[in-house]
Amino acid sequence: MISAIGDENRIVGCSDLNTNRSFSFLLGTSTNKLYFVYNPREPVTLETDHGFLVKTGNSDVCQLGTADDPEIVFHKVLRMNSNAITNLPIPRLPHEAASKLYVDVNARKVLNGYIPPLRSQGSRNNIKSGFIASASSQLDANYKSSNAFNNYYTGPSPGSEWASDGETRDLWIQIKCPDMVRVWKVALRGRETNTQRIYRWKIEGSTDGENYTTLYEPQDPTPLSNTVKQFVIDTRDKFNHFRLFCFQAEGPNPGLSFIQLVIYSE
Repeated sequence: MISAIGDENRIVGCSDLNTNRSFSFLLGTSTNKLYFVYNPREPVTLETDHGFLVKTGNSDVCQLGTADDPEIVFHKVLRMNSNAITNLPIPRLPHEAASKLYVDVNARKVLNGYIPPLRSQGSRNNIKSGFIASASSQLDANYKSSNAFNNYYTGPSPGSEWASDGETRDLWIQIKCPDMVRVWKVALRGRETNTQRIYRWKIEGSTDGENYTTLYEPQDPTPLSNTVKQFVIDTRDKFNHFRLFCFQAEGPNPGLSFIQLVIYSE
């Protein structure tokens, strides 16, 4: 015990340490200690066998390390007072924090379709600004490419689907979008009759409508029937032209009744 009788300030320690010499304050053993090596800008070191526990009253506040793990464990709310936490790693577990950069570059999947109906149900002239549908051919005015982008099915009648004009090889249908977007899924539906099916095909993206990148291509023939099928796209690139290019299809007038893109948020 060190007596502190009287009204003067008390000092315990060393105040005349030479350069590169150390001063240690042992805490029960030689490996539990508070020590300092006198060098410019060197910090004071606290070294323990089983970590250092900070308490307030009878409550644990935080623990610096344990016998088995050097992590820091906080038992109370950590208040940053408007200061930043920096140099966060990429999160791997659900409870790990994420940096702003990670959130910015890892867009979230939007679950709703991106392309609006290109024609209203009662009009053939309601083309939405910025979305332009086109195709390699169309059977006639009742089988326009825009029919496949209506977001609803109007039945097996003219005006409800796109059909090509006698093409069974190297045909295509395309949508030009007003913005550059990153797609993660595409939904497709063939003709209502479940015949004249497209069965060898790929999905492509482009930024200029001339040079295309393959985004998805089934390894085996994949007929597009009269039920909606969804295909996941794995790309980190953004495009504003998207097309289905068909290598082979059943004649005489293959086509589609539904196309939808599902994108990532910004």
